[in-house]
Amino acid sequence: MISPVGLLFIVRRGALRRFDRLKKAAAELPVDVIWDRRTSPRSTTARDQNGHAATDRRQQPSLTWTAADFVVIEKNEKK
Repeated sequence: MISPVGLLFIVRRGALRRFDRLKKAAAELPVDVIWDRRTSPRSTTARDQNGHAATDRRQQPSLTWTAADFVVIEKNEKK
């Protein structure tokens, strides 16, 4: 069974003020605030096993990612 256990805020690398404000605001809430772990930009062209260009299935970043440097994800925990 999967039950919701809170939210995860992922903050864009380098957005120090945003990270600090979210950490402080969420201190008493069931949320985690973490840094984005990616170190390189998203690839623009995926390749299949034969080296042919494949359709990129990733979605556009959310509005909060582009405008406010974070994204919110619902966490689930298996029980």
